Parts: sequence; C-alpha cells; structure tokens
Amino acid sequence: MHMLSAFHLRRLHRLSLSAAIFVVAVGGMVLLGWWGSLPMFYRLTGGLPQVEPTSAVAFMLTGAALYFLQPITISPLRRDLGWVLAVLGCLLGFLTLLEYAHWLPNKWLEGLLADFLPCSPPDLKMSPHTALIFTLTNIALLLLGSNRGALVRLTQWSAFLGVMALVGVFLGYAYGEDVFFNLFGQKGMALHAATTFTVLGWGIVLARPEQGFFRIVAADTAGGALSRRGLFLIALFPILLGWLPLLLASMALTHREVESVLATLLVFIAVVIMIRLAYRLHEQELQYRQVQEDVRQHQTELAHVSRLNTMGEMASGLAHELNQPLAAVANYAGACQRMIQSGQTPERLLEPLAGIQKQALRASEIIRRLRAFVRKQQPQKLRVSLDGVIHDALLLVKHQANRMDVPLLLEVRQGLPPVAVDAIQIEQVILNIVQNSIDAMQVTPSHLRQILLRAFVNTDGLLQVDVRDTGPGMDDELKTKVFDAFVTTKGDRGMGIGLALCRSIIEAHGGRLWVESGVGKGTTFSFTLPVD
Repeated sequence: MHMLSAFHLRRLHRLSLSAAIFVVAVGGMVLLGWWGSLPMFYRLTGGLPQVEPTSAVAFMLTGAALYFLQPITISPLRRDLGWVLAVLGCLLGFLTLLEYAHWLPNKWLEGLLADFLPCSPPDLKMSPHTALIFTLTNIALLLLGSNRGALVRLTQWSAFLGVMALVGVFLGYAYGEDVFFNLFGQKGMALHAATTFTVLGWGIVLARPEQGFFRIVAADTAGGALSRRGLFLIALFPILLGWLPLLLASMALTHREVESVLATLLVFIAVVIMIRLAYRLHEQELQYRQVQEDVRQHQTELAHVSRLNTMGEMASGLAHELNQPLAAVANYAGACQRMIQSGQTPERLLEPLAGIQKQALRASEIIRRLRAFVRKQQPQKLRVSLDGVIHDALLLVKHQANRMDVPLLLEVRQGLPPVAVDAIQIEQVILNIVQNSIDAMQVTPSHLRQILLRAFVNTDGLLQVDVRDTGPGMDDELKTKVFDAFVTTKGDRGMGIGLALCRSIIEAHGGRLWVESGVGKGTTFSFTLPVD
C-alpha cells in the first residue's frame, strides 16, 4: 500500500479540474470561431481537418460532465447534473455514428446548429472516430461518477489506453501521414480535437488517483516522484510531436530541419526532467537516511529506558546478589581481626585474605555487568558466542527466579557458531522474555513452574533461541497484539514497550521474533539470528 500525500492529491485533483475547464474552453472557442467566421479557431490550415461545431458542443458537454463528477465527495444534485451532461455527450456521439451507418437521415444533426451559425459550412458533423471517442469517453464518465473501485479502475485504464491510441494521430500530423488521422476514407480528426481528447483523458485518469491503479502518482516516495515526472513527459511528448512540426513549418523550415529541431527540443525537455528527478530523489534519499537515523536514536533511547525499568523491577534481587559477597567480605575481615588478636602467624591470614579478594572480585563483576547492561550506548555489533550472552542474561535474573521458585533449565547445543550481534541488546531480549515468563507464572502452582531455554541451529541454518514456560498461556486476541507498543498485562508495573523493543532489536539484527501459545498450554517465545 502506497502512503499517499494529501499535497500531491490536491495538486492532481486541481490538474483534473483544470483539464475539465480546458476542454470546455476549447469547445467554446471553436463555437466562437464558427459563429464569428474565425477559421483560425477551428482549423490550422486549409489542407487539414477542422473541428466541427458538433464536436465543439460535445467537448463542452463532456468537459462540464468531468468538472461536476471529478470530486470524490459530491452532492446528489451535482452528480445527477454530471450524469445528465455525460449522457447528452454520449448521445451526440452515438447518434453521429448512427448517421454514418445510414440508420438516421443524413445531416439532421447539422440542422440543429445551422440556425445558430451565420455561415453555412458544407459539413458540420464530427468525424466517425471523433464520434466514437466521445461516446466511449462519456460512458467512462458515467462509470467514474459511480465512485466504485472496480469501475473507477476500468475508467482509468480505458482513458489511459485512449490517450495512448491518440499518439498515432499526433504522429500522423508530425510526419504528414494522413492515414493516422483519416480513418476509413472519411473526414479526419483535427489536431485541436486530438489535443483536447488527450487533456480530457488525463483529466479522467487524475480524477480518482487514490482509488485506482494510478495511486502511486500521489505517493510521497521515490516511485511517486518518478511516476509523476514520467506521466508528465508521456503527456507532453505526443502533443509537442503533433504541434511543433506545424508551427516550425510556418517558419519556412524544411521537413528535415523541423525533425532536427523537434528531436533537440524533446531531448532537452527529457534531460531537464531527468535532472530535476535526480535531485528530487537525492533529497528524498537524504531525508530517508535522516529519518532512519532519528528512528535508530529513538530506539536506543527507548531501549535504555526499558533496561532501567527492568533493573527497577529486579532491584531486590540485585541487592541480594551484591549483599552476599559483601557479607562474605565482612566475615572474612572479622576472621582476620580475630586471628591477629589471638597471635596467629601471618601464614594463617592468607586463606581469609584470599576469600576477601575472591568475594570483592565477585561483587565487582556483578557491578560491572549491571553497569554494562544499563549503560546508554550506541549499538555495537561484535562476533560473540551466543551461549555466553545467554549465561550473562540468566545470571541477572537468577535470584528472582529462585525467589519465585521457578527453575531455569538451559539446553544449549554444543558448537554453536558465533554471531555478529550487539551482546547487550540480545541480552536485553533474553532477559525481558524470561522476566515476562516469571511474572506470568505467579498464578501457576509452584510445583508446575518451569522455564526451558533452548539454543540451536534450526533447519534454515539460523541460530534459534526458544524460551518456553509453563504459565497460563495466551488467547488468540492477546497473541495478535502482544508485540504492539504499550500493550502490557502487568498493570501499573508494566510500560508495555519491552516486547515491542525486543522485536525491533531482533529484526534490526536480521532475525525474527514470534510467539506460540494456547490458553492453559504455556507460552514459547522464539527468535532467530543469522549465523555470521
């Protein structure tokens, strides 16, 4: 699903409305030319097809229909008015086709307009392929007004294919091949009409970009920027291809010179568009990288807060872990004092002094591990042994597990390959999952409590860690949202960011985190890591 930009949608809708107004204006201009005997308004030169008054009326009806039907949310009155105009335009084209098929009296449509024109041209009806396009275009507008997804997509593709078919008409004008705009030996389509039909087709395509296959043009992405520039070039190229040779020919240039100027101009336009697109994509890439950096920084901040919260929940257990070596140091120091007072030899002091040193190092190691865990730092991936990371994490939660009477069982396959990970982050994932498992088993009878932690290489060649408990399990609703941010079952004690962070950490390492559970069947959290 593309993320659509409201800004780009507004611009595209305005372009669609502008196309509708342009089509109505062209129809009015042609009628003005016929009424005021101004041939330049409906014919380029004497040897080329003209825009007939019936075509001008059909353009005004069709453009007005697009104008009324373009908004997504419209009143019933406006929609009905647009449909009426589309039906009238469709009937005008269809009746012209019937006249060409000799199913209606010849020139009966012209008689409807002849009384309003000061001149009496020999033929006022539109060409057959112009009538066919008017009929199909107005049918497309009727489908567009229904505002149904499938019909809107059909309308867009029909309009787009119609625009592509008009490229042949522009090629015919560019190279003087009238076979492209004179069909079946009948009168041809004027360049004015082909241009207006092209603008009308793009107006239909852009009327509902968010509802059809062309929604990418409204996306604020690199693909959206590319499609918008590409569609602009596709829309501009055929029109220039048809008009420039005629305009340049009026400057007494030869056909070869006209082709050279045309090719140079089109290449220049294409290069300018590509350069602008390259700069746009470059800016979007820089913005994307900055957003990624901001997200990583935010995740680091959030992970640090989560670790501090975890340490707060484990405070009593950590105090106990530190109290044991400190109490042992005090006991050994008291023993040394008593031995000195009793006149013992210095050699007898070596054993209690060694004990003091051992217990001091033990307390120092606990403090070092805690400082490393809660320290705010940037992620650092190093090659480490996964079983060492698992042991470090379990040492931090061992006392709480013992206090809650939850046995921690460890099953680590021998010879696990090293992995390139941030050890502190993976330790945080394991600690958070084990902590959640301990909390979940508070309602489980003590003789049934157990956490099994397994580490192995799975069938896909990835390192996999399973943390399985014998708690109450989860229902289907909780499983679907357990990894969502701010979802917690701990009440006021929980922040609801632990598992969400765990998933983002594992995915940042190229792995996957998931849960398997059933009510009354315990819960298993599993994650994978790619082997280095």
